[in-house]
Amino acid sequence: MKNIMLLGFLLLAWGSAHSQGSNAVGVVYGVGPDGAKTPLPGASVVWLGTTKGVTSDAKGTFKLPQSKVGKKLVVSFVGYRNDTVAVSSSSKPMEVLLNEAGVAMEGVTVRARTGGSFISKLNPVKVEVITQSGLQKLACCNLAESFENSASVTVGYSDAVTGAKQVEMLGLAGIYSQMLEENISLMRGVPAAYGLGAVPGSWMQSIQVSKGASSVVNGYESITGQVNVEYKKPESTDPLFVNLYGDSDSRFELNVDGGGKLNERWSAMGLVHLSGNFAEKDHNSDGFMDMPLARQANLFGRLNYMGEKLESRTGFKYLRDERTGGQLGFGLADKGSSAIWGTHIANESFSVFNKTGIPFAGKPYQSIGVVTSFTHYNQDGFFGLRNYDAQQNSAYANFLFQSIIGNTNHKYVAGVSFSYDDIRTDLDSRSFDKREVVPGIFAQYTYSLGEKLNVIVGARGDHSSRYGWLFTPRLHLKYAIMPSLSLRASAGKGFHSPNPLSENLGVLASSREVTFLEDIGMERAWNYGINLTKEFKLWGGRPASISVDYYRTDFQNQLVVDMERDASHVYFYNLAGKSYSNSFQVDLRAEPLERFEVYLAYRFNDVKQTINGVLEDKPLVGKYRALANLSYATRFDKWKFDFTAQLNGRSKLPDMSGFPEKYRMGDYSPVYPMLFAQVTKKFRTVDLYVGVENILDYRQMHAIVGADAPFGPYFDSSIIWGPLMGRKIYGGLRWTISRN
Repeated sequence: MKNIMLLGFLLLAWGSAHSQGSNAVGVVYGVGPDGAKTPLPGASVVWLGTTKGVTSDAKGTFKLPQSKVGKKLVVSFVGYRNDTVAVSSSSKPMEVLLNEAGVAMEGVTVRARTGGSFISKLNPVKVEVITQSGLQKLACCNLAESFENSASVTVGYSDAVTGAKQVEMLGLAGIYSQMLEENISLMRGVPAAYGLGAVPGSWMQSIQVSKGASSVVNGYESITGQVNVEYKKPESTDPLFVNLYGDSDSRFELNVDGGGKLNERWSAMGLVHLSGNFAEKDHNSDGFMDMPLARQANLFGRLNYMGEKLESRTGFKYLRDERTGGQLGFGLADKGSSAIWGTHIANESFSVFNKTGIPFAGKPYQSIGVVTSFTHYNQDGFFGLRNYDAQQNSAYANFLFQSIIGNTNHKYVAGVSFSYDDIRTDLDSRSFDKREVVPGIFAQYTYSLGEKLNVIVGARGDHSSRYGWLFTPRLHLKYAIMPSLSLRASAGKGFHSPNPLSENLGVLASSREVTFLEDIGMERAWNYGINLTKEFKLWGGRPASISVDYYRTDFQNQLVVDMERDASHVYFYNLAGKSYSNSFQVDLRAEPLERFEVYLAYRFNDVKQTINGVLEDKPLVGKYRALANLSYATRFDKWKFDFTAQLNGRSKLPDMSGFPEKYRMGDYSPVYPMLFAQVTKKFRTVDLYVGVENILDYRQMHAIVGADAPFGPYFDSSIIWGPLMGRKIYGGLRWTISRN
C-alpha cells in the first residue's frame, strides 16, 4: 500500500510539472418566466461535437478541461432548453443561462433520449449511473427492486418470512457498502434490515453505484462500494406526478409528488407513498405466507433556498411500516401462542437533514459546506415466541471547505465530521446496547491534467469511543491511455462498526439460539481495484463501450456469523484467519440500431471466509451472474419495450449435517434463470405500463427448513439462495402535469 500511495504522489508531482492549458469554468443558471435566475445542479456541459463533458455541482458550477477540437459548449438540463455557448480566452468564470422549456424562443427543439445507465466519463472513480429512464424499465417499487438491470449489485432476501432484503456488492453483504441519500448516510444500524424497502422508486431521480473504497469526504465506511440515491429536486420537479401500481400478488401502491418554485429563491416539494400487501399467498404450499401482509406510509418534504450568499436544502421524512407474516391465518391476536407460528415487525422513523453551502463571491471554485442530519428509528416485533425490540438515535454533521491551489487543476477539500449512534436492542431478556461517538478530520486533494490524468488522494483520521483511532487512506486514479480508452485504479482502507443482530435479523426467524463467543471488534479491510473502459463505434457510427474490472477485498477483522458449527445455534465471533473476496466483471453497452439499447454483463465472485477454523467458500454467495437487458423505443418514446434475462450461478449452502435427512438442502444451490419484461405506452400526460416478473415462475421451493414443525429444534427460514415469489403480473400508470 505504501508503494501504491507513493506512486500516486509521484504522478501528482509529474502532472503538476506538465500541466498545460486552462479549464472552462462557469455556473449554469435556469431562467424562469419572471426572469429569476436559479443555479442548476446536475446540468450537462459537453464540448460541441464530442462526448467529453461534466455535470454541474450542487451550486450549478462546472469545470471542464479545454478541448483540442472545439471552443463551444452544449449545455442542457431537463425542463430547460439546450444552449450552445462559445468559450472565451478570459479567465473570468462564464455564466450560462438556460430558459425554461415553456418559454417561447426562436430556433428548433432539440430532443435526446436518456439511456438506462451510463459510466461517468471524467470521474476518477468508476461510477455507474442508473437514470430515471433505467429505473422505469421495471416496476421498481422501491430501492430493493432497482438493481435487476445491474450486474454490480445483487439483492436477495434475508429470510423467508419477513420480506426483508439485503444488498450484495463484490460478493459481500451490503453492510460493507455505504448506502447514501444525496451523500448523507441512509441505512446504518437498526434501519439496515428493512431500509431498502423504505425508498420508493418514484421518488428517485437517479442512483449512483461505485465500486471499491470511495471518497474520504463521506466517512471511513465504503469497503466494497457506495450506493448514492438522488431524489427529485424541488426546483426542477413537475407540479404533479401520480404513480399507481398493482400486481397479481395483491400488492398495491400510490405515489404522489409535486412542487416547484415558491418565489425567486424558495422552492418546495412534497412526496407521499402508500403501499401494502393485502392477501396471503402460499405458492409453494408449505403452509407459510410467501410474503408478509404489509402496510407502509412514507412521507417526504423538501424545502430549498437558493440565494446569492447562501444556499440551503432541507428535508423531512416520516416512515411507518408494518408487516405480519408466518403461517397462513396468523394474526396479532395469536401472539405468544405455540399453536401457530407468526412474526410481526413495526418500523417507525423520523429524520431531518440540511445541506447548506456558502459560496465565495467571484470564486465559483471556493465554498463552505455544512451537512447535518438526525434520525430516530424504532423497531418493535417478535419472531414466534422470541421478542425483539430496537431503537436508534443517530446524529451526523460534516463541515467542509473546498478551494483550489493556484488554478482549478489543483483542488482540495478539507473538513471535520461528527457522528453519534445510540442503539438499544432487547432480545427476550437480554439487552445488546451500543453507544458510539466518532469525531473525525479529513483532507482530499484532486489533480486534473486536462482529459489525460485525474488523481484523488485522501486521508482521514477518526476516533471511535468504542474502537479507538481509525486511519483511512484512499487513492483513485484515472488515466486516458487514448481518447477512447481509460484506465482507472483505486486502493484504500475501510471500516465497519458492526451491529450483529440488526444486520443479521433473518437468523431470529429460526429456532437457533444466539450466542456471542467474544466481544465483536471493528471490521477492517483493504480494497484494491482496476478498471479498463473502451469506447468504440458500431456500424453507422453508433456508440458502444466495453468495461472490464477486477476488485479484491482483504479483511483484517470481520464479524463471522457461524451457522455451521451446530444446528441449534448461531455463533458470532471475530475472524481468526483469512477472509477475502475477488470479483471480476465485464460489461458491454451498445446501441446497434436507432433507439435499440443492449446491455450485456457477466460477473464472477470468489469469496472465502474462515469459519470454525476452516477457510471455505462463504455460504449463500452466488458464484456468477450473467445479465442481458434489451430495450427498444419507437419515435418520441411512444412505445417502450424492455426485456431482462438473468442467469444466477450456484452458491455454497451451509453445512446441514446436524439436521435430519429430510431437512437437508445439499451442498450447493442450483443454477437458475430469471426473466422480466415490460411494455410502456406513452400518451400526452399519462404513461401506461404492464409487465411480468419471473416469467418462468422459478422459486426456491423448500425455503423454510422445518416448516412442518415451526416450534421444533430445526426450524430455520434464513437459508435463502433464490427467489421466494413466483411469476408476477403487474400494471400501472404514471400521470404527469408538467410545467409546459
